[in-house]
Amino acid sequence: MKKLLNMLKKDENAYSVGRICAVVGFIVWVVLSLYLGFFAKTWGNYESCTLGMIALLLVQLGNKAIETKAFKITKGE
Repeated sequence: MKKLLNMLKKDENAYSVGRICAVVGFIVWVVLSLYLGFFAKTWGNYESCTLGMIALLLVQLGNKAIETKAFKITKGE
């Protein structure tokens, strides 16, 4: 559990708000999808919700890639 919480940290002392929002949003989307699937219900905004979730996750992955490349300290510095 500690390793999972450390993945949400921006640095040693601070959690990343973007990462926490992405995880919470993904959990809400999964619960919503399971609810709609199990009870055979429909929701008119489900497509927009899904596209928004995909965009949020892609932005977070891109942000993580940029942060690791931009702030990587080499041996010479």
